[in-house]
Amino acid sequence: MSSTARFATALGLAAVALVVALHWVLPVADPVTGAVTAAPAAAVVLAAPLALLAAGAGGTGGAGLSRLARAGLPFAVVAVPLIDGAARLLWLPAALAVLAVARPALLRLHMRWRGAELAAVAGAALLAGLAEPAGPAVVAAVWLAAYQTGVLVRAGTLDRLRPVHALTVAAAGTTVGVCGLVLAALSHGDGGALPSASVLLGFTAAQLGLALAARPLIDRWTAGAPVAGGLAWLAPRLVTVYLWQLPAVALVAVVAVRVAGYVPPSSFDQQWRADLPWWLVCCAAALGAAVHLIGRVGTALPRTHRVTGSSTLQAHGRLEA
Repeated sequence: MSSTARFATALGLAAVALVVALHWVLPVADPVTGAVTAAPAAAVVLAAPLALLAAGAGGTGGAGLSRLARAGLPFAVVAVPLIDGAARLLWLPAALAVLAVARPALLRLHMRWRGAELAAVAGAALLAGLAEPAGPAVVAAVWLAAYQTGVLVRAGTLDRLRPVHALTVAAAGTTVGVCGLVLAALSHGDGGALPSASVLLGFTAAQLGLALAARPLIDRWTAGAPVAGGLAWLAPRLVTVYLWQLPAVALVAVVAVRVAGYVPPSSFDQQWRADLPWWLVCCAAALGAAVHLIGRVGTALPRTHRVTGSSTLQAHGRLEA
């Protein structure tokens, strides 16, 4: 793997780990039935920019579309009807599929504008925020900016960006995002609704700035053969882990509550801290099984005629046993 590919995979791993923590570490939504609810829309949207930056820098193309379909279609059939809010996790794979198709156009746009398109997209997000403070158009514009930043990383446009400048962007974005959260709290907004333009832009800039500032450290950490090999194995499975971690924790919760009679904690108390290790181990085992099964979808070799010692190849090319 190249250094850019390792950097992109490391960012994707961090983004997936954040989403996994949202579902595995928090207490079960319903202690009586063991039902698990997906993370709120605001959390899903705010956790996505890092993954979009990774996808833009990785540039998987057609292979990425195949992975999205292999993991997303079974998830839509199995998890969406059974788990409340599971459809929200499909927002990011759907956006990645659209952006993968549009990637050639985005590359041509970058070759013409040389990075100025980021300012244009951010301005479009602000204008969309004026029309609808927390709408899908704002999310689409900010996600496009995050993906296009990854395109700039892969093209080498940001190679000269110093970590101190990236940290300045992250600090400014954090300030804007926190101010937006304070204003939303004062206006008694819905915490589960889509974030406003200021909040989404601010925390997206914070994530991208921190990621770019940490790139020298990530490059040194991933340069070793064991880490690089692990990232190469993990890269094609990140989408599966991102989606199927939710059915994994849902399965563990239902079996523990309805079969074993387990009473899960409703807050972060002493029981939660004591139960967390075995809870994570069980969820990881269920997720590992899901990743293994999904990885076999579409990869089975076709059955062919097995050549034995008694088989003969005739002159016209037919194989007879």
